[in-house]
Parts: sequence; structure tokens; C-alpha cells
Amino acid sequence: MECGGPLTKSCRLLLLLLLLLLLLPPHNYQGWALRQIPPTQVQEQDRGIQDPPAVHLSNGPGQEPVSIMTFNLSKITKSSSSFEFRTWDPEGVIFYGDTNPKDDWFMLGLRDGRPEIQMHNLWAQLTVGAGPRLDDGRWHQVEVKISGDSVLLWVDKEEVLHLRQVSGPLAKKPQPIMRIALGGLLFPASDLRLPLVPALDACLRRDNWLDQQAQISVSASTSLRNCSIESQPGAFFPSGTRAEFNLQDIPQPNAEPWAFSLDLELQLAAGSGHLLALGTPENTSWLSLHLQDQERPLLPPFAWMAFGHKTRG
Repeated sequence: MECGGPLTKSCRLLLLLLLLLLLLPPHNYQGWALRQIPPTQVQEQDRGIQDPPAVHLSNGPGQEPVSIMTFNLSKITKSSSSFEFRTWDPEGVIFYGDTNPKDDWFMLGLRDGRPEIQMHNLWAQLTVGAGPRLDDGRWHQVEVKISGDSVLLWVDKEEVLHLRQVSGPLAKKPQPIMRIALGGLLFPASDLRLPLVPALDACLRRDNWLDQQAQISVSASTSLRNCSIESQPGAFFPSGTRAEFNLQDIPQPNAEPWAFSLDLELQLAAGSGHLLALGTPENTSWLSLHLQDQERPLLPPFAWMAFGHKTRG
């Protein structure tokens, strides 16, 4: 594609911006560097240890859960749930549970990378965060338990939160049916005590929810998909990630003509959406790259996509 006439200056600014993006080290939208995979995980992969299948919690840009489980509380003998999950995403819903979305619900999520519990029932209405950051790309073990009138949260086998006088026995709930939704909410996000962005780009495995003998049904979204075993820094960027630069600080190229190319490694999944957009505050549509879902993918599971642009003086 040639650039000339009145568009020459705009094209040069676009090319310089892309060149700078390619030279910068990977950072997320908050500016902190993405951390490396712990050596123990790399060693496990090298030894060929097979992890159990993991489910992807994200169901696209919306807040819809990827799975909904229903339990008969009159048959409950176990009042705890546990699972392992990993993410690079600092905010979103891990799971939501309710017997009545108006006055009896519970949510466990992440805010600023740390666990957050929100509750609304006959005993308590509260929002509390506790524990270490979990958005480091590692597998973390999480357990939530109701014991008497208390709710307890463990992370990696350590108790990080103990809330007293906030609940009652599950078997004595006024409504005998409980729903648990993974990766989303069953009411608008604005109805949370402290709203957050529900969509969570995370993987979940080795999950055990309440009492399996009391489970009535499980419904899964048609977009439910497994997670890749590998997870690397830079594999996830939160929706809406944006970087801004002062173009006056970008060095000008010494020779013309010059060119650039951008390579993206994509792992295809169901759904459509924008992968990349470039522009200025005045003109936000210089360049956009959009992925359109197809019934039969045109690319293999891993593919390199490249595009180039050249300008002449």
C-alpha cells in the first residue's frame, strides 16, 4: 500500500507508532511487567506430566457464565467447594452462587489481582478483599467453605479470610435450590455491591462443587472450551488495553523508503472480535484487525498472521 499526498504525514506517524510498539518489552495495561512461569511448572511440562483438562472461564466480552450448576440443598451433606485456577487477568468473576438473586447471593472474584468476596443475605451484606495477588499465571488452589455461621476462604492451603456471623446452614435456606455459575453472573453487574467487569480470562481445573449427590443439573454454554496447557507472559491482555505515546518523542527513521511487519501468533477459538486497533484521539480508525468466527476455521490451531506497510519519501 502506497502513501502519498496529504496522507503521507499520517501514514508516517502510524508506522512510527507500530515500530515503537514492536520494540517495547511486554507490559500489561497497568504498567507492571508480566512475570515468568515458575521453574517448577516448566520442569513439569518438560517431564511430560499430563494435567487434567482445564475449562476456560471467559465466555467472550459479555458477563454470561460458561456453566451453571443446580443443587438441591435439602440433600446437602458437604458445604465446601474447591478448585484450581490460573490467570493473568486482574479483574473478573470466578463464580457466583444464589438461592434468590434479590436477597441471597454470593460472589467470589478478583479485583486488582486479589480475591474479593461479595455477599448479600439475611445475615450480612458485605464486600471484602483479602489474600495475595493471584494474577501471576500460576495455578492456585482455592477453597470456599461454610462452617456454622462462618464463611472461610483458603488460597494455596492457607486461610486468608474468615467471616463470622454472615451465613447459616445451607440445608436450612428458605429456598431449597442453589445455582452456581462459573465465570459470570446471573444478574446485571450493576447489581453487585461494588461493580466490577465480570469477564475473567482464566482457566479452571480439578473443581469440586458442594455435594455431588445433591447436584440436580449442569448446563454449559455452547462456547465452552478447554484451556491450553501452556501459559506464558504476554499470552493475555485485558480487554480495552491501551498504550499512549507522544509522537514527538519517537525517533525518525534515517533512511527512506522503509517498511515494517507485525506478526501475531493466534490460537483460534469460537467467537469474533477486534484483535488490534491503532489511531489517535482525533482519528481512532487508522487501522483495525478483526477476527470473524467461521464454521470451519481457515487457519490451523496455531498460525502466524503478518501484514506489512511501506511508505516512500
